[in-house]
Amino acid sequence: MNPAKDIFKRAEQAARKGNSEYAVELFLQGLTLDPKAPEERRKLHHIETQVIQNAGGNASGGMKTKLSTAGNLAKVKKLKVQKKWDEAVIELERALRPQPRNTGLLFDLGGLLENLEAFDGALSTYEECIEADRGFVEAYRKLGQLYAGTDPKKAIEAWEKLRMHKPEDKEASKAIRDLSAATLVKTIDDKKAATGDDSFRAMLKSEDESADLEQKAKVIRTDEDRIEAVRFKKEELRADPTNSRLWRDLGGLYQDLHKFDHAKAAFKKALAVNPQDLFAVDKLGSLEEIVFKEQTEKTHEEYEAAVQNGADEARVRELEDAMKAADQALLQFLIEEYGRKVKAHPTDYELKIIFGEALMGGDRLDEAIEQFQKAVKDPKFKVRGQNNMGACFQKKGVHAIAIAQYTEALGGMADADSDMAKNVRYNLATAYEEKGDYTDALDQYQVIMATDIGFRDVSLRVDHLMKKM
Repeated sequence: MNPAKDIFKRAEQAARKGNSEYAVELFLQGLTLDPKAPEERRKLHHIETQVIQNAGGNASGGMKTKLSTAGNLAKVKKLKVQKKWDEAVIELERALRPQPRNTGLLFDLGGLLENLEAFDGALSTYEECIEADRGFVEAYRKLGQLYAGTDPKKAIEAWEKLRMHKPEDKEASKAIRDLSAATLVKTIDDKKAATGDDSFRAMLKSEDESADLEQKAKVIRTDEDRIEAVRFKKEELRADPTNSRLWRDLGGLYQDLHKFDHAKAAFKKALAVNPQDLFAVDKLGSLEEIVFKEQTEKTHEEYEAAVQNGADEARVRELEDAMKAADQALLQFLIEEYGRKVKAHPTDYELKIIFGEALMGGDRLDEAIEQFQKAVKDPKFKVRGQNNMGACFQKKGVHAIAIAQYTEALGGMADADSDMAKNVRYNLATAYEEKGDYTDALDQYQVIMATDIGFRDVSLRVDHLMKKM
């Protein structure tokens, strides 16, 4: 008998008898001989978790655990440099023993197993990451990448789940498109194999089916393409009516065609067949945002047209009131919608920025600052977040902190003459001016004026300050 299998068998017997500690030792011994065994590794982590939880401990670890396993992790780091992947796997398992649901270590373990070409084990380990943390975006990414070559449907599912937590992820969107196309090609290849004929016409039931597949495979660019795509999507839904992704795709096509009522109905149907489809919730919210903004823009256009055409005063006031009401309704919607999105996608920092800006528009300054303070952890949103924080503190009259935020934002910008840089510098100048530091304010205004004299009212502000001083 294979020595590893014999040890795994004894480990399972010990587990059934309730001798968990001995079972753990045996599983570790077996994995030392066969580090690629995926099922046994998962059983090991399950038993370790039960032991810790039964003792009232935290299976995800803590500071004390981190300190106690520092030696093991140092060895793992050294073994990785030496590319001794099998030894690194075992050392990492020792570090995992007191914290088997530590997602960071599990994710690292998955990477080591990939280096060992133990892909089943890597897949299983990334799935454990998600069991411990449903919002672990990078684990979904790994599953999508690994399943792509063997199971496109599972790969698409993984990428879809990633997009639920990170809607703007470009890699996920591209992967879903490519994998959908690959699935279509596989369908064609299967038909070719079934007919035994390499002819494109012969592998299909009819010339109509050939045209349908060609249409499905082409890029959607025009409304005519979208109308055809709607027809194909409906055919797919007749065959698979409980697939929420297909309903979402249909809703997206209707949305692009500006058939908003149809799009809304499709997104709601996606939620009806799968109430856990968070991406459908986001799609529905984004659609409602588009409709809200279009309605609000229409009230602005009506008001501006009435003013320009010299409408009577009563009509102008009526349209002005309608415009203000529409603005307030849109702002309230954005606060509620992005508050929901931030809660659903806690690692998406762009959503925190947008939510914070909506709160700032509603003068909920402390809540807005809290969102910006979280968002600046992502370098992509640091300047925007700091500029917004500066504006909030300036509104609160805390000019010293506002000035510090604007100054730090300017320091992080590569192009000092960009529109964003001029905006931040202008805000910095106004903060100095409000604080009574007129010399510093004038210096900042003049820096802007030296490169763009037409920027906002900077020329007037310079004249005003020079007279005042």
